[in-house]
Amino acid sequence: MEDSNQPEEKDVEKVAVLNTIFEELVTDASDLVKDLYWGVKTYMFFGLITLLFGVQEIVYNMEVLQERLYIPLFIGGMLIFSGVVQILNYFRLRSKYSKLFRVQSELKNS
Repeated sequence: MEDSNQPEEKDVEKVAVLNTIFEELVTDASDLVKDLYWGVKTYMFFGLITLLFGVQEIVYNMEVLQERLYIPLFIGGMLIFSGVVQILNYFRLRSKYSKLFRVQSELKNS
């Protein structure tokens, strides 16, 4: 009989902890959305920077590539790939959180 009470007590403790977390989220929701918005924007910024570094690496080492030394090509290719992945991640996150960003901007304007 005591064993049946233990899971209920654990559930009550979990609910209490979750309530505390949700109370914090409600009070900090505006700041959380702002941080999330700028975090998503940084994916685009650093994706573009990384992409440009990759292009610059290949263009700058064009002379070395003609001598069949392909390490700069590999590095440039990896930088371009990383930049593209970050930019695609930006678009994925932007569409995922678009409702949240729209609601935040409407609340900000009202």
